[in-house]
Amino acid sequence: MNRLLALFILLSIHNGCNNSDSKKNSALWLNPILLGTKSTVDYSPTDCSAVSSPNDTYYGYQWHLKNTGQAMYSGTHPAGTSGADINVLPVWQAGLSGKTTLVSIVDDGVLLDHEDLQPNAKSESVNFLHGTNGLAANDTGGELANHGTAVTGIISARGGNGIGVTGVAPCSQFIAYNYLSKSTDANMATSLTGNKSVFVSNNSWGSEDGSGHYQKAPNSFYTNIEAGITNNREGKGTVYVFAGGNGAGTLGEATGTEVDNSNYDGYASHYGTMAVSGVLNTGVRAAYSEKGANLWLSAYTGRDGVINTAITTTDNIGFTTEWGYNPGTGSTNYPDTSSFNYPNRKYTSTFNGTSAAAPMVSGVVSLLLEKYPNLTWRDVKVILAKSAKKTDSSDANWVSTSPGYDYSTVYGFGTVDAEQALQTASSWTSLGGSSSLKTWSTEGTVSLNIDQSGSYSTQNIVVSSSGITKIEFIRLILTSSHPNPGEIRMKLQSPTSPVQRTIEIQEPHLCYSGGKKQTPTISCSAMTNQIFGVSGFLDFPANGTWNLLLKDENSGTPTGNLTYYKIIFYGS
Repeated sequence: MNRLLALFILLSIHNGCNNSDSKKNSALWLNPILLGTKSTVDYSPTDCSAVSSPNDTYYGYQWHLKNTGQAMYSGTHPAGTSGADINVLPVWQAGLSGKTTLVSIVDDGVLLDHEDLQPNAKSESVNFLHGTNGLAANDTGGELANHGTAVTGIISARGGNGIGVTGVAPCSQFIAYNYLSKSTDANMATSLTGNKSVFVSNNSWGSEDGSGHYQKAPNSFYTNIEAGITNNREGKGTVYVFAGGNGAGTLGEATGTEVDNSNYDGYASHYGTMAVSGVLNTGVRAAYSEKGANLWLSAYTGRDGVINTAITTTDNIGFTTEWGYNPGTGSTNYPDTSSFNYPNRKYTSTFNGTSAAAPMVSGVVSLLLEKYPNLTWRDVKVILAKSAKKTDSSDANWVSTSPGYDYSTVYGFGTVDAEQALQTASSWTSLGGSSSLKTWSTEGTVSLNIDQSGSYSTQNIVVSSSGITKIEFIRLILTSSHPNPGEIRMKLQSPTSPVQRTIEIQEPHLCYSGGKKQTPTISCSAMTNQIFGVSGFLDFPANGTWNLLLKDENSGTPTGNLTYYKIIFYGS
């Protein structure tokens, strides 16, 4: 037996290996012995070429890349609907692979030494736990790096190497920041803006899911995003992709009742980000995926990966079975069994959530910017919106008006489509970067009683001489005296010319005393300068009279007033 392994086992027994803290301490104790005491590790991406037909072991189960309705690895995982995928094969066949692009993974960490990730890993990763977790200053691996390892494989796993899986952008280079393992303002700034060469930043995280309350992001977050879209990539801006959230009502609430809305998450509702919702392999919404007027796109995800199909990707590995999602003890959401998972524990078939959907969009952005590196962050957002695929077309949340692009508060502009994105970009005229982005705003202090009789109370907002003929995003900031804002339904309605469109901003919902629907239910947090992002008026003109519609759908409790509004338009 290897002497180091024998010593580790002895220490584990001594420290009580049934205790998770003891396991963690033993593992961290071993890290510096195995990895040495170097302050940095040399990661240098190896040469990579596009592969039109991947030979990776588990590629056939990566239905999000090519869905033919194929059988899955486990018989408990239902097959999907043919065509419910990101349509990436034609892009690979055209010779694109994400080569020359740099992706940043902001997460809990990434196992950079993974056999399918190391070929694309660069040396500039940042380990915020350096000095406490026994790993090098640029090594983000270790026991905590489960989620980020799975996310990274979806984007950047090396394709065509005969092992494991392939990423959407299989030659993209990446760096990792384990910000979620040590979340400070300084670490956020480093993660979001520290490397100004980053093409796309993937952020499969946000506010805590399942409470129903408004959760604002710190001001430092907005400062960093605005700096990144303005200064990075020589003024073209980093593209920021965020998970839309997993806190929708799925655990026994009345039919049609939601809990979280993606707009309640301040990280996912900024004009400089793209929020991504989740769609199953049948092309319909994942029940946990949050609705929201801020949503930009949707991409594919799964359910539990036990009796339902999930996403196949890379997995964290370690010296105990606690690392990673295969066999499952890396998360209490998964049972400790490998009967449904792969025999090679460097890979998992159980990854899910909008955390899995967001990196698919990031991968497509990598492919797009490899071909057209001069596109700005604004160009990328609008190209992806205009090229998105309408899914679940019979869903009642779709809003279709002409002119205007079809939009849904469940799916955004639709599911990301790699081939169509490249085709749209081929004849694209740039919108410019942040320096040419126009903004216009107006605000008012009001006292509008929120009706309880079933009718909407209407706050008119007159916009004139804005100079914006094509809206790219709208930000609403609202304050209400209502004691329980969760009882309010709100909509934003455009002027009647060229055509009137109405987008729902908030629907009545439950709020809980803690995250993950911790009972009992309580009144929702106050609506005080609450920010709502609105995506669905893309290319509409700003000028005219807008209507903010509000009604209280619980007549048995006190109502309140809308006391303040501010509306900000972004566009050209």
